[in-house]
Amino acid sequence: MKKQFMFERECVHRDRGADGDVYNGMFFVQALQRLQGSDAVKMAGKVTPFYWVDAPRVVVWLCRDCAAELHISDAPRAVLQGARR
Repeated sequence: MKKQFMFERECVHRDRGADGDVYNGMFFVQALQRLQGSDAVKMAGKVTPFYWVDAPRVVVWLCRDCAAELHISDAPRAVLQGARR
């Protein structure tokens, strides 16, 4: 049986105790692609780096502010239900 690996990444605000949710890596990448170039670079710099090809196997923890900046906080499918508290 083949093992499934999930990679975890997070925004810089997690260490500061911010409230947030875990999002599917594909939704994170798609949200970045909708931003203007400089805004996308700025937002991507707030999250632990990963190769976009790995996005299907990545979960990204985002604080409420970062999720709102990406406009994915209102996309229920983006949030991983099993990871919610």
